[in-house]
Amino acid sequence: MRTLRLLLAVLVLFLLASPVLAHVPTFPDDNSTPETAVAVPDPVKSWSLYDSLGDGEVKYYRATLQPGERLHVGTFTPRQGRFRPSFAVMSPALDATDPVPQRVTVPDGMGAIVVSGQRPATATYEPFAPSANYHTASFDQEVDTERTYLIAVYEPVNRTGPVGVTIGYKEAFSPTEYVTVPFDLVQTHLWEGQSPLLVIGPFLLTFLAGFGFVRRRWHDASGDRPVRVALTGAGLLLIGTGVNTAVQMGIALLQTGLTLGALVTTVYVVVPIVSGSWVVGRGLDSECRLTPRRRLGLAITGVLTLLTWAGFILGPLILIGLAVIPKRVLPA
Repeated sequence: MRTLRLLLAVLVLFLLASPVLAHVPTFPDDNSTPETAVAVPDPVKSWSLYDSLGDGEVKYYRATLQPGERLHVGTFTPRQGRFRPSFAVMSPALDATDPVPQRVTVPDGMGAIVVSGQRPATATYEPFAPSANYHTASFDQEVDTERTYLIAVYEPVNRTGPVGVTIGYKEAFSPTEYVTVPFDLVQTHLWEGQSPLLVIGPFLLTFLAGFGFVRRRWHDASGDRPVRVALTGAGLLLIGTGVNTAVQMGIALLQTGLTLGALVTTVYVVVPIVSGSWVVGRGLDSECRLTPRRRLGLAITGVLTLLTWAGFILGPLILIGLAVIPKRVLPA
């Protein structure tokens, strides 16, 4: 009962907190001309567009805003060195005529404001990825008339590298976007330049090692075999993602140094590992049964780990499914 009370307390804290304090990740492609600019569907919503700049390349993004809304744009990069993405904001609503690089196309009738990138001395820690990024340029302006804005991102001296573009300022996820976040985070770390082995290896090693350990103990236990397999599988998924997040946190903190943001990431490490360990323990009980009390614990754990994107969403869904599955469906 003490465990259930602890789970309930943590769940309440999560539900009282802000819904999701992170950007919606997306990965543009073929947006190197104004005509093929990425159309941001809701530019008030907070987006992170993970892109890259080749030699002399310019990337374009389009956003349409309503009166009273703000155009918020920023650029960042995970790369160390002198790479400093900059951008130009263009629109008929702008009277400015800042000189833009020759390779940047300014459509007829549009004014332009250039925001030159400045290389920060240190990287900024992003707790929800987790990652370390260098934020190079930022622009924020309220819109007084409905207008379409074109953002052209470039590197002043044609250096190449990965560039991230943030657009918007309100954190919100659709159900589909929320479900795909764990997979987008894998792609984000690949975008940073990490090897696939480093990005997903800790998860795979944890899952496979854990599976080998629990499989040997199944032979000496009774109870519902399908329930036992589902519990241990879901628990290992949770633990694996917690370990993976811990590794990425360590990689990022090596660049930024210790920061309070690491406390946020720690929640995304501790909750999956502790929850997963509890679930695996239930799967290894000598009598593995879905009692009402256990169903309640699984439901709370499923929701809690779903809020932390643990287990690639599949783990929490298995737990919630076990909590609500009718008893008549289970083997006799």
